[in-house]
Amino acid sequence: MVFMAFVWVSHNKDILRRLKKQYPTTFVVVIMLSSYFLISYLGDVMVFMFGITLPLLLMFVHASLRLRNIKNKLENKMEGIGLKKTPMGIILDALEQQEDSINKLADYISKVKE
Repeated sequence: MVFMAFVWVSHNKDILRRLKKQYPTTFVVVIMLSSYFLISYLGDVMVFMFGITLPLLLMFVHASLRLRNIKNKLENKMEGIGLKKTPMGIILDALEQQEDSINKLADYISKVKE
């Protein structure tokens, strides 16, 4: 819910769009913190619903939609050459988090661990 609100606001408000392009990691952190405060404000039932039940539901939906046949292999090839987007790709595009930004973050985290 918070994610959808942030995506809608960032696409409709020019100043937030510029901030999101300049500070993409900060934008993701703000979404995570806002979600945390919303869940802590709403109480234990919402924590159970969003923290336990929703991930299980998403896991079962993902498993049921993921088919292991020729059609799936063809879709994977189409996705590889950029003709089709996965749900995660759509989410990352909505957040304007391209793969190179994520790779930079992963490299930074691995350097910090060393």
